[in-house]
Amino acid sequence: MSILADTGLQSSLMSLGENPVTIEELEGALPNGFHDAKIFSFEVDYVAGIAKFRMNLLVGWPDDPEPERQTYQEAVLVVSDLCLLSVDPPSSKYPFLPDGKPICVSGDAAKSDHLPSLQDLVARFPDGTWCYRFFVDDWNAFIHIAGRNGEVTWVGEKPKHAA
Repeated sequence: MSILADTGLQSSLMSLGENPVTIEELEGALPNGFHDAKIFSFEVDYVAGIAKFRMNLLVGWPDDPEPERQTYQEAVLVVSDLCLLSVDPPSSKYPFLPDGKPICVSGDAAKSDHLPSLQDLVARFPDGTWCYRFFVDDWNAFIHIAGRNGEVTWVGEKPKHAA
């Protein structure tokens, strides 16, 4: 069942089969990965071990005609078998206060040279856990996540360039 089923929204699920999916695999199946994604909100359910990110993903390709090239589509990223969600404090020199707009992020794999405590944390994670981070442009800070499965649910029709 889609996590959006109770909202009445049409959705299209993007997963890569029955096996757990890494966020890097999801990123590779998205038209632009999580580059220039816009996060509206996120929530964590520690009891269920799930984090949900409601976001707009850039789905246009550089070869697409304007304005299609800059097209975004709403989606929900669900991280299950959650091991970690950590939000760095924003830089006081950046416009971090909420302003009615989503936060702009880009993602990549988290590594211990990015987060010094990661090596010690990873040693305690179950096998198959991946680590990822979103750089928040407006904060000059990161959101770190670690989990064992990722899933994207599109709000509306699946974009033409999505795998």
